[in-house]
Amino acid sequence: MVYQLVPAPADGDRLDRIFGALAHPARREVLRIAATSPSPMTMSDLAHATRMSPQLLNKHAAALERAGLMTRVTSGRERHVRIDAEAMDAALDWMNSARAFWGAALDNLEDYIERNREEA
Repeated sequence: MVYQLVPAPADGDRLDRIFGALAHPARREVLRIAATSPSPMTMSDLAHATRMSPQLLNKHAAALERAGLMTRVTSGRERHVRIDAEAMDAALDWMNSARAFWGAALDNLEDYIERNREEA
């Protein structure tokens, strides 16, 4: 029986950046706070809400921006944060492909075990 591997994503580098950004708990917290805020947040608001120094927040925000999960928009003297939840679609697509692959592989294994159990 030949098994096919989970298909490689079309843009593996982008997927690496997304998973890399999401791997850090502080970055997930930044996304959670910004995404659940009832109004647009400034970087200062976000630094206060996450209890991070502006320098540390800038470091995490840069990683989130490289992944396409967040953008910072300058308006006058303030920098507002905008979350792009659609950027996670690439990660979700890959996870759904992996789930389908492993689900099928486990179903095949179960069928194989059942066939061999009946023959024994």
